[in-house]
Amino acid sequence: MHELSIARSVVGLAVQAASDDHAERVLRVGVRVGAFAGVDAGALDTALQMARLGTPAAAAALEIDPVPLVCHCAPCDVDFVVDDRHGVARCPTCGVPSGDIRSGTELEVSFVEVI
Repeated sequence: MHELSIARSVVGLAVQAASDDHAERVLRVGVRVGAFAGVDAGALDTALQMARLGTPAAAAALEIDPVPLVCHCAPCDVDFVVDDRHGVARCPTCGVPSGDIRSGTELEVSFVEVI
């Protein structure tokens, strides 16, 4: 489960942020997870629960923000959300396939709140 190594990295970043701010503990951590980031949000949440034990983030609230896959259609010059779980990104207006991904591959810590 690679989500555990990701969770350890997230907790490490949160704990480092607390240390940098001379804070005692981490209150909240936000993570943005794109639909095509190759990460299972449920598994990541479980892994974060385990990875934070025994750290200044042990009681932190964890917020996972899902990011949809958004592609761009050049002929229509519009962005559209891809709902197809098989990765077929076709413009809903003209039906042209698109590989121009604008969002949905993110995997990032969006915020860390410390006290």
